[in-house]
Amino acid sequence: MERIKIEALPREKRSKGSNRQLRSKGMIPAVVYGRGVAPRTIILDGMTLKKALAAGSNVLLDLQVKGDNGTSMETVMVKELQRHPLQRDFFLHVDLIRISLKEKLEIKVPLNFTGEPRGVKEGGVFQAQVREISVRCLPADIPDYIDVPIEDLGIGDVLTIADLKLPKGMEMLEDENENIASVLAPHEEKAEEAEEAVEEPEEETQEEQ
Repeated sequence: MERIKIEALPREKRSKGSNRQLRSKGMIPAVVYGRGVAPRTIILDGMTLKKALAAGSNVLLDLQVKGDNGTSMETVMVKELQRHPLQRDFFLHVDLIRISLKEKLEIKVPLNFTGEPRGVKEGGVFQAQVREISVRCLPADIPDYIDVPIEDLGIGDVLTIADLKLPKGMEMLEDENENIASVLAPHEEKAEEAEEAVEEPEEETQEEQ
């Protein structure tokens, strides 16, 4: 996993008004916490954070906080990112968690389905039940995603967690029997859509009552 250097400044005021002023200037209020150290409030540059997150949600950040006492550095990851409800590329607040490069983390990694299933070429419909999985590994071993080849899936075939091949040093935290993808016969897909169409009016009627 790529490591990116990012700079920050200490943040003293924590009122809603001061936070709005920061955001209007392109800055983002943030909190750093974890590893038994007291939480620290900081300010990040919005554009710099966006560029860093372009490398992936699990990117490792070498955070440099500049202040009157010099510059401190620690490695962190984004724990929670609050976005504007209408402008999704506008960040409101970010929580950063301190990590150790020598200790394993529990994280979620996206799945990248590769190829076209054989069953789709035969008229079937591909469905992905899971888009990301929980794993445990060292920070340096965190992948951007895990490739899942699906070319050999025929109509009626199902992939489960047990079928995934994890990179070396990575531990699976999901139930190995859980389905992650399948290829349905065309009539099965239509039947599911019909069932959903029947259920929706019933829910609306209950709400009206």
